Amino acid sequence: MAYTILEVSKQTGISPHTLRFWAKKGLFPFVERDSNGVKYFSQSDIEWVGWIDWFRRSNMSIEDIKQYVNLAMQGDSTAQERQRMIAIQHTIVLEKIKEFQAIAKSLEHKLDVYANMLSNGKDAMNPQSKDYVKCKKVCKKDTKKDKKRKSK
Repeated sequence: MAYTILEVSKQTGISPHTLRFWAKKGLFPFVERDSNGVKYFSQSDIEWVGWIDWFRRSNMSIEDIKQYVNLAMQGDSTAQERQRMIAIQHTIVLEKIKEFQAIAKSLEHKLDVYANMLSNGKDAMNPQSKDYVKCKKVCKKDTKKDKKRKSK
């Protein structure tokens, strides 16, 4: 069965605008067009849409995705290069997870501070408040990480 961009959008949750943008960037060279230029996706094409979406959500660039798609179209002889590309992206995702875990830890600390504030009526998180308490250990660690990140 063949699916239009609107039908693919409904199945995947990816907007028609995004699908058209990706098509324009050459990420769907396998998708067929009719004589009017309307794109028709097969079920396996929709699976590729899913992979492209995962790559984009992992911050893989359009150029790298295009390279991956082109390599895949060349067949088994490019499997090692495609594996390398996915391994690089996997490492990037794991680094992002660590970063988000650190952010989550800081947010948990801030939630605890707010819980204390709400229970004792003192606004210790607001620098404008007479009850303000300077940021301790967690914030200082965050500041050091921010400085390192900015210097890169």
